[in-house]
Amino acid sequence: MHTDGDVTSLLDFIVESGFDGLQCLEPPLVDPYLVKKKIGNKLCLSGNIDTRHILVKASKDEVEQAVKEAIKAMGHGGGFMISPANFHPEMSIECLKWMIDATKRFGTYPWE
Repeated sequence: MHTDGDVTSLLDFIVESGFDGLQCLEPPLVDPYLVKKKIGNKLCLSGNIDTRHILVKASKDEVEQAVKEAIKAMGHGGGFMISPANFHPEMSIECLKWMIDATKRFGTYPWE
C-alpha cells in the first residue's frame, strides 16, 4: 500500500486490511521506530529516506547517516526495503547514488 503523510494513526487498520507491504513512510512525518514497533514483521516496509532535504541537497555524510538511521529503525528482523519516500524532479542524482552506495555498504541484516 502506498501512503503519503503521517499514517501513524492508521497502522492497525492497514495491518488488519491484509496488505503485504507499506510504502513511503515519509520522514519527518512518520516515526520509523514507532512504525516498526507497531507493525513488526506483519508487513514489508519500504521508504523513509527524506526527499525534501536528504535526496535534494544533503552532503554524502548526511545521506549515509539517513540510510544508517532508517536501517537501524526498521531493519531489525528483516522486512525493510530502503527507498526514497517518493521521487520528484528536484532530487539529486548524486544523492540517489550515495543512498544506493550506502545501502549496499550498511544494508545487511542485522545491522548495529
